[in-house]
Amino acid sequence: MEYTVCDEARTNWRMAQCVETGVRVSLADGVTPALEFMLRCGVPREVAMRVLSGPRFGRHAPAGRVVR
Repeated sequence: MEYTVCDEARTNWRMAQCVETGVRVSLADGVTPALEFMLRCGVPREVAMRVLSGPRFGRHAPAGRVVR
């Protein structure tokens, strides 16, 4: 499977798209190719590792704040 690096001007949108694509790559081809793709896209390693480690490592609401 061939993957291309995102190169749009808006960093946040670009990074979000690369992360979403990385998740799809992990489901299709595994974590290692997904991590490599995300790093080539410029996603910080700690973000890529957290996303690819599963939902329990995702962002959490700040203490004292209820999310509904």
